[in-house]
Amino acid sequence: MIAKLYEMTELVIAPEDGAEDLIASDAPAVFVEPETHDEIKVRGFTSSDGYFIYRFLPLKAGVYEYRIVTDRISIKGACETEAADGSHHGPVRADGARLVYDDGSRFTSFGTTVYSMLHQSEEVFEETLRTLSRSPFNKVRLCLFPKHYPLCTNVPPCYPFAPLEGQKRRSFLPEDAPGPFDEPEARDDYWDTNNPDLGFWDMIDDRLTRLMDLGIQADLILFHPYDRWGFSNLSMEDNLRYLDYAVRRLAAYPNIWWSLSNEYDLTLSKTIEDWYTIEAFVAEKDPYHHMIGCHNWIALWDASRERTTHLSLQTRELWRVTEFMKKYRKPVMIDECKYEGNLQEDWGSLSGQEMVRSFWQVMVQGGYCTHGDTFYPEEGSEAIWWAHGGKIRGESVPRIAFLKDIADSLPGPIETVVESGLNQAVFFTGKETPEELNKMPAFLKQAWKSFRMMPDIERELFISKNITYHGHCGEDAFLFYLDDQCCIRTAIDLPEDRKYRIEVIDTWNMTRAIARTGATGGVQIELPGRPYMAILAIAE
Repeated sequence: MIAKLYEMTELVIAPEDGAEDLIASDAPAVFVEPETHDEIKVRGFTSSDGYFIYRFLPLKAGVYEYRIVTDRISIKGACETEAADGSHHGPVRADGARLVYDDGSRFTSFGTTVYSMLHQSEEVFEETLRTLSRSPFNKVRLCLFPKHYPLCTNVPPCYPFAPLEGQKRRSFLPEDAPGPFDEPEARDDYWDTNNPDLGFWDMIDDRLTRLMDLGIQADLILFHPYDRWGFSNLSMEDNLRYLDYAVRRLAAYPNIWWSLSNEYDLTLSKTIEDWYTIEAFVAEKDPYHHMIGCHNWIALWDASRERTTHLSLQTRELWRVTEFMKKYRKPVMIDECKYEGNLQEDWGSLSGQEMVRSFWQVMVQGGYCTHGDTFYPEEGSEAIWWAHGGKIRGESVPRIAFLKDIADSLPGPIETVVESGLNQAVFFTGKETPEELNKMPAFLKQAWKSFRMMPDIERELFISKNITYHGHCGEDAFLFYLDDQCCIRTAIDLPEDRKYRIEVIDTWNMTRAIARTGATGGVQIELPGRPYMAILAIAE
């Protein structure tokens, strides 16, 4: 058995070699890691033609010995893993507040949202792939279960499970769907979670593989409340059986992230203890330890939990990225900051400029932002990018690509600069010691006294309006985003022992102009008096 590092490979057991015994016994394939000799237990699944398949993702080069043992059969062998070819880097990991691939190379997430892309016709899915291939996006948020929502009501081509035997076929008409705020009825007993529809899962395999071939991470949403089929209202036993099959089948994809839920706090059929059970189950069953997050509606998920690898946030409080990074020491993903579009709902009607502004605000703090496109369908089409895929219609995408080119060209990941003016006030606790207060500049001491007299909400509103967006890559690069300022000049402070080339960047018109070379220390920069400008200083 030959495999490539970071590429999924399959160990296929034919019926004549004992597949039926493996199906009955559910014996794992145990792979022995070549360096540490740790054992990796991989659980299999049955294919539509009766084979038993173990999917394996090698994370080290070398020879993995493997064994499969039951009361009746014993299969042993070796998987020789060759070095990666340079195009594969392994799963994405959290390294403190940064994202990296398993091989240590940098991953800078530029995400988009296409919730129901896995459940569209082949024609729409193909158009979605063409759009993604021309876009800056390297991560997509998408649902494993189909989604029901206004403007997202299409009938999926197939379902994850067959109905229980004897169940009367449901209509699943959109008008019969409950709302997400409806109190849940009795647990759903329509679906046979012991009987996965292999046509559905074959379709998911095909589509995840094509995303992988484009180098796109699939941030796979396991549950959500927007449902007319009963998937959001399964019993916990059924939930875990579904998760068990999904992890068996999909965990060996190197481009998978597990998102426990979209808007978990809107799923009224699950308690917080249910979500903790789901989190633990996914983490324990996944032998490759993919990223795990949980997305909120209002109540933030507790990102301090050990198994939670990153924050997946819905918020417009983008200035808090720095606060969250410092508090949790984990990557901060603003996965929903509202969407560019023209819907009547406020969450779907951002201007292109506001979408681009959001990306700059988040990225300059060292966080990661996710895009969405929510324009009413064009005549003759039913597709909206945020729901189905197809075409992107907004103005923000080329500007996001412009930012991605800048981020990719930097000498390292962006880190936020906390020690810049009132940014330090974000972390006031009101319990600072006299020694800590004495170290503050005079204006911060006064700010501390004033903030102690303010209600928390007033304090937060004040800081949100006075935050400065200032990032750096050590002393090799400094990035200043001036946001809605329309100044004709500004001053920046650079290290005095190095020289820098300074560029003025128009983030909307996508221009970069060299303003100074050989700059050092305090520097005055002339600006055009327009909003959404940025300044980049690169060490010469």
